[in-house]
Amino acid sequence: MATATVRFHLPAPALRGSISTYYILRIHGPDVVEDIIHPEWANPRLVLTGQWQVRFAGKDDFETLPDAALTGMLERGAVVRGSPGVLIGMGVLPEGWVRLTGQAAAAFADRLRPLSDAFGPGVEDLLTRLRGAETDAQALAMLDAFFIALIADRPPAPPIVTRAHTALVTAQPRSVEAWASDLSVSVRQLERLCLRYFGMSPKRLLRRQRFLRTLAAMRDAAPGAWSGLIDSHYVDQSHFIREFHNYLGMTPRAYFARVQPFMREAGDQRMALLGAPVQGLHAPGDGPAGLPSGG
Repeated sequence: MATATVRFHLPAPALRGSISTYYILRIHGPDVVEDIIHPEWANPRLVLTGQWQVRFAGKDDFETLPDAALTGMLERGAVVRGSPGVLIGMGVLPEGWVRLTGQAAAAFADRLRPLSDAFGPGVEDLLTRLRGAETDAQALAMLDAFFIALIADRPPAPPIVTRAHTALVTAQPRSVEAWASDLSVSVRQLERLCLRYFGMSPKRLLRRQRFLRTLAAMRDAAPGAWSGLIDSHYVDQSHFIREFHNYLGMTPRAYFARVQPFMREAGDQRMALLGAPVQGLHAPGDGPAGLPSGG
C-alpha cells in the first residue's frame, strides 16, 4: 500500500507577494495514490520522479502531467493520481501571476499546460537541476533563485489587485456590485481585473469563495454540526449540498468519509503555517511576522 508525505515551505521574502508556498510531495510504496485537490490558484508542478495524472471537473479522462507542468487557476476541484516518486509544487498568488508570466490568468484557467508556456524554456534547466539536488534545502534555494531572477526587472502588480484579493478573502462581499463599490471601480473594470489576475469572472470568484469558506469550516467538525457552519450566503442546506457536488463531485458526507492520502496533511500544514487550511483562503498579508504570503 502506498503512502504520501507532504511538506510546505515559505519562499524567500522577495517572492512572498508572488508565490504563496512551495510544497514537496513524496509518494512511498508500490501503488498509485489518488486524491482530490481543491479549487486553487495556479500551481506549477515539477515531477522529479514518478508520474502524475489529473482529471478536471466535468471531464471523463485523465491527462498525464508533463514533468514540468502548470495547472491554471481551478474553479472546481480535480482528481489527481500519483505513482511513487517526488513532486515539487508551488502556489502562484493573483498578485504574482502577471508579474511571473506576463499573461492573462484566464488563458490558463482550468487547463493543464507545459510550464514553459508560462515561465519560458528555462524551466527545463530548472527541472534538471532540481533532480540533482541532494537535499530539500538545495532544491528550495534553486526555486528561489529561479523565480527571483524571473521577476527582477518586472514591476509588481497594481495595488488594486492586492486590494481586490484582500476584499475577496476578508470582507466577503455579497455581490459583484458591492465588491466593485468597495474598490471604487466599475463592474466592468472589476471584470477585466479578475480575468487578468485571478482567472475568472468576479461572480464565479465570489461563488467559489463561499464554497471554500464552508469547506474549511467543516473539515474538523462532526457531520452533525455541519448545518451551523454553512456560509450565510447559501439559501439553505440543500443549496450548499448542490454546490458541494458541483465543486468536488460528491456530497459532503461522501467527501469527508474518503481516504485523503495527502490533502488532509496538506490542509493541516497550511493551517499551521498560514492560518487557513485551503489555498484560496490565504489573504495577501498572511504569513509569519506579518510577511506577505499566501497558500
